[in-house]
Amino acid sequence: MSVISTIRTSCRDCYKCIRHCPVKAIRISSGHAEVVDERCVKDGRCVLVCPQKAKKVRSDLEEARALLGKGGRVVASIAPSFVTAFPEATPGQVVQGLKMLGFSEVRETAEGAEWVAKEHALLLAEGRTNVISSSCPAVNFLITRYFPKCIEHLAPVVSPMVAHGRLLKKEDPHTRVVFIGPCIAKKAEAEEEEVRGDVDVVLTFEELREWFQEAHLDLATLPEAPFSRRRVRWARAFPVEGGLLQSASFEVHLLSRDVVTITGIDRCKEFLERFSPERYKFRIIEMMSCEGGCIDGPMLSSSLSPYERRERVLLYTEESLEPEESLVCVDPPSFRRAFVPAPVPSPEVPEEELRKILALTGKFTPQDELNCGACGYNTCREKARAVYQGMAEAEMCIPFMRMRAESFSSFLMTVTPNGIVLVDEDLRIVEMNPALRRMLGLAGKLVIGKRIDEFLDPSPFVEVLRTKKATTCEVTYPQYHNLFVRLSVFFLEKSRLLMGIFVDLTKEKEQETMMATIREKTIEKAQQVIANQMRVAQEIASLLGETTAETKVLLNKLMRILRGETLEE
Repeated sequence: MSVISTIRTSCRDCYKCIRHCPVKAIRISSGHAEVVDERCVKDGRCVLVCPQKAKKVRSDLEEARALLGKGGRVVASIAPSFVTAFPEATPGQVVQGLKMLGFSEVRETAEGAEWVAKEHALLLAEGRTNVISSSCPAVNFLITRYFPKCIEHLAPVVSPMVAHGRLLKKEDPHTRVVFIGPCIAKKAEAEEEEVRGDVDVVLTFEELREWFQEAHLDLATLPEAPFSRRRVRWARAFPVEGGLLQSASFEVHLLSRDVVTITGIDRCKEFLERFSPERYKFRIIEMMSCEGGCIDGPMLSSSLSPYERRERVLLYTEESLEPEESLVCVDPPSFRRAFVPAPVPSPEVPEEELRKILALTGKFTPQDELNCGACGYNTCREKARAVYQGMAEAEMCIPFMRMRAESFSSFLMTVTPNGIVLVDEDLRIVEMNPALRRMLGLAGKLVIGKRIDEFLDPSPFVEVLRTKKATTCEVTYPQYHNLFVRLSVFFLEKSRLLMGIFVDLTKEKEQETMMATIREKTIEKAQQVIANQMRVAQEIASLLGETTAETKVLLNKLMRILRGETLEE
């Protein structure tokens, strides 16, 4: 699993992570920002700047708990910046808290930092120049992936975390080491082939604080406990800028021109872009990806200001200073390593392809290229290259998409035969399209800013404003020549506006009325015809009935005469 991942449901197309990523290791896929692991330097800025908390750092708490559950010697190696991460507690209370979690021993990573400083000093003693410190894994990733030509200047020395892991496992090969610090990049460093197995689990200070909370441990109320062993002098100052130089006993003062300390990933990147052995002649270049050093690590949230953090670390270093002979270690392990280049592919983009991509967002000339940075890239052409490489989407151009949306919505508002009005929560008109103005006879009149009740019955709008539910009704406006409409009112949540859509049914209503009149007249005529037909039928029937009766009488008389009967008058 990647060290940094994206919670897709929380990612909202803001592109802030791209703007702050020093190497643009973010891929936009279907509108969501994903960290590309092989491009990422793990500096953690995307995690810090994401306003929706959509970037997630992998938690290794369960793995640490599993180690403790297996028993055996499990040692917590805690970075010296811990004194700033838990300002509410003393160092001894933090140690006690770790022991209560189940760790066999609690040791200071600064033990390893002492040896790392010595290794850097040995490199200089060998006559090497322009040595770039290798204690910050984010800087190491930056160099191996984006500035592989500088690897020859990168000190072939492990970080304090790895050095301490090797020391602890030299003491006892069965030892399991859990490193705890302010850094995200340490999680990725521990998985590198060159150092894999030297440290078993990497936790951040944030994970440790979560662990303390789950265990219901209030550090400020705990008794103090000492570290299991103390073999440290100046290396507790490693988290502040210049800490390596002090630990390696370099003589550094204001006018020192052969050593330099660079903190902040952007400044490190800028230096490496300009770096050349012919141009620079330093003895050592200390690089740290976080501003001011590890005391501003991405997983170190503290109530202390950066200056207070620095003061706290330096005070802790001075108060805990030990004699140099305490650093003696019989048969120490190797603290060297190799760095392998892993350059990120950056294919050249044909100019013709760039122009095609730029044209997708309406950029046909250099004047069309705003270079506003809203998409996260510094220039439109840089973003176009990212689109070509599959790292970005053309639709990320916010000014273009806004212009297109406004143009489309304006076009719809203008050409639609239906009336549209936008009203704010005070029932004041924000916009009214030409169709509604024609319906109400308001063409050319000032309506924007006026209340809707000056022109229309506001009842439907008031009801939707109250319930936030859409409604549809049929309304007649006698004051506008008996205008008859079907009115639909909606509440637009994001803009907090009410939208009314008026469908003119006046002609349909007139036709319906006319048809009803025709139907009534037709029925009336039909009824008259039926009545006349009935009257005629009755008259005919009556006449037929009288004739038949007379005939019957005459025939009867004839029959009686034929039979010889006497007829009475």
